[in-house]
Amino acid sequence: MRFYINPHCDFGNGWKKWLRIEPALRRRYGNFKAEKIQSPENFEPQVQGALNEGENFFVAAGGDGTVHLLLNALLNLNSSKQEIIFGAVGLGSSNDFHKPFSPESYIEGIPVRLNPKNQVYCDVISVEHKNGKDRPDKSYCLINASVGITAEANALYNSRVPLIVRMKRFSNEGAIITSALMTIFRYKNIPCRLSLDNESSQKFNLTNLGVVKNPHFAGNLCYDTDVSPDDGNLGVNLSFDMAKLEAVRALVRLYKRKFNGYPKIYSWLAKELFLESERPIALEMDGEVVQASQVRFKILPRRLRCCR
Repeated sequence: MRFYINPHCDFGNGWKKWLRIEPALRRRYGNFKAEKIQSPENFEPQVQGALNEGENFFVAAGGDGTVHLLLNALLNLNSSKQEIIFGAVGLGSSNDFHKPFSPESYIEGIPVRLNPKNQVYCDVISVEHKNGKDRPDKSYCLINASVGITAEANALYNSRVPLIVRMKRFSNEGAIITSALMTIFRYKNIPCRLSLDNESSQKFNLTNLGVVKNPHFAGNLCYDTDVSPDDGNLGVNLSFDMAKLEAVRALVRLYKRKFNGYPKIYSWLAKELFLESERPIALEMDGEVVQASQVRFKILPRRLRCCR
């Protein structure tokens, strides 16, 4: 195993969590190498060194952003399509990659996915995105991606807004709800065109778009989309033309896992999705947020072996 540790996750508590769990991990899994992530910009050379040494079992020790960082490094570098095993230690605040949580997955109160004897081939979401005339960029997701309220609320949650910072000290779920409500009450629906599986595009005033492989996201929020890690489908959840109160009601339903079947909501399973907006908008990928005006989501079936 090669562990990559994000000491700054969970508002700076990641390193304390790692020190708590590391002795138990070594007792259970024996000797392994562990490295702090130096910086996102210099991370790929770290991973390349391990690949050059023949390592094939990589572990993201951090939050969902760390999962995203390691996934993208591996898929960008592993051009030979070497069989990679992917594991994780949930040192973050939400740890969506580990959901739904199970009691047996915890070590020292921290969720882990490290059992090499219990693996599943997981689909990966490929996200090609560009902003205006910029050259297209590509990222990969294991959990989910979003455009609209969820993406902008995620950006607000990760910001240094004093109210959000104070809320995080007392309740992570409270900070998530506060970020969502603040975003809803200042959000304006965005004119977009949406196309599924290369069919004719349709115009929507976008409130939110969730593209998921794991329906769990942002604390206790959860879609009721019937999608699984290895079924070869994207779970697509669209809400449109919503007034602010309607968006708040949709948020409440996400806490109850009752999203579908209401007005101004569509859900599909698809292999590919193209979105184009009239202006740059927030695009969130496994918790990481960028600006984009064109986004193409594609499914890469059974691309990675993940521990359960």
